[in-house]
Amino acid sequence: MTTFLLGAIAVRVMGETGIEPVSGTSFIVLLMLLGVFLNAQDLLQLDTQDAVLLGLVGTTVFGSAISMSGTVIGDYKNSLYIGNRPYHISKGNIMGVIPGAIIGAGVAIFLSKQLADGTIDLMAPQANAFATFSVIFAEGEGDLYLLALGFLLGMFVEWGTGMGTSFGLGMYLDIPHTLPMLIGGYSRDKWEDKRLRPKIEAIKEKEGATVAEKQRALLLLSTFMVAAGLLTGEAFFGTESSILSFVDTLVSNPDSRTWYFARMGGFIGLNVLIGGGIYLLFKRAGVIGGDSVDAVLEK
Repeated sequence: MTTFLLGAIAVRVMGETGIEPVSGTSFIVLLMLLGVFLNAQDLLQLDTQDAVLLGLVGTTVFGSAISMSGTVIGDYKNSLYIGNRPYHISKGNIMGVIPGAIIGAGVAIFLSKQLADGTIDLMAPQANAFATFSVIFAEGEGDLYLLALGFLLGMFVEWGTGMGTSFGLGMYLDIPHTLPMLIGGYSRDKWEDKRLRPKIEAIKEKEGATVAEKQRALLLLSTFMVAAGLLTGEAFFGTESSILSFVDTLVSNPDSRTWYFARMGGFIGLNVLIGGGIYLLFKRAGVIGGDSVDAVLEK
């Protein structure tokens, strides 16, 4: 019920705003499930640990379901814009579910063991928030007044800025992680206010609203391309550094000069291999090396 009802609301919000409220709705589901299972322990013959575990598993299923729903909706919109047929979109999504589930489950098991052993220490703001929330309700620990204060503060921030979830999750991160985001958001607002808006207004007065809107879309697209490159590069670097860090644990002396050069060579070779593969795929798809044409949807 929660997946269908709140999932539909979340997907609609994503369609209207471009942001899917996975974290916010997941907290609502966690609160509901903990309330049900903790209050029905005698009826369901559950102890506290089992009740909390069921609540977390149910919340995980809910979050995964609406995340996939939002991803599919986004895929359909973007694919239809460039002229793909719904058949091919569905085929691609279905083909990607099974290998994605296998890889995702494998990585989750690996990271869970690493976290349980204390080998790695991840910030994971949403996971920490869920854990804190579960402990408060299951064990009766924590200050409920502070929880209520945070609840009211989150409502105020959401009402004032529309980013209450981001504000709450950001409180789990330290300054080195949140300060660049703050600087980037402030710079983006200043750029739009001082550079983008005056330029678009001038074009609108001279050539009309249609041309101005097209130029605005093109200018914003250039910034989106830079942002997409930054996010993709960060993801590649994070993945590769994690792999190399894991490989270091298998070497008897990872600080030796010989291993240092071997690791550097492997890092460069891995990037060249991945970059070459991406280049060939994009070239074969016509993204690189082809003529720039406007997409036309077939009737």
